[in-house]
Amino acid sequence: MAENDCTLCPELLTRLGAAAGAAHALAAFIEAEMVEPTMPWRDLLPILAIRARNLADQAQGRY
Repeated sequence: MAENDCTLCPELLTRLGAAAGAAHALAAFIEAEMVEPTMPWRDLLPILAIRARNLADQAQGRY
């Protein structure tokens, strides 16, 4: 095995870290809305969908 071989590339680690941070923020947002709602569920669900889609895009390296 050469010295330059790696099992996880730095870009992947960066992406995973960013996605984990985004997932944590999404979970905190949901939890906060469950404890003290700031909007009706009807308005909240589209926001959650957008945040989940952004999380998936971030994990795939789209931004």
